[in-house]
Amino acid sequence: MNKALFRLISILSMLSKDERPTISSLAEEFNVSKRTIQTDIYQRLCGWDITKDKLGRLVFRDGVNIFGVTKNLKNKRSC
Repeated sequence: MNKALFRLISILSMLSKDERPTISSLAEEFNVSKRTIQTDIYQRLCGWDITKDKLGRLVFRDGVNIFGVTKNLKNKRSC
């Protein structure tokens, strides 16, 4: 499997399990730069509505999961 694709799927999986990784921890885990993780989150996964909590950890916005957006949310974020 392509390394970038594996990384993206892994990030989505972590977020769906509410693991709340940081950009730094992801960069270390996947042995890439922080900038690569930022690109993954804010460009490649931009439609997933990933944000940071008060501690700077990555999370899905309330109501978002790996299956998309729940019915209660309007205005799904676009890239």
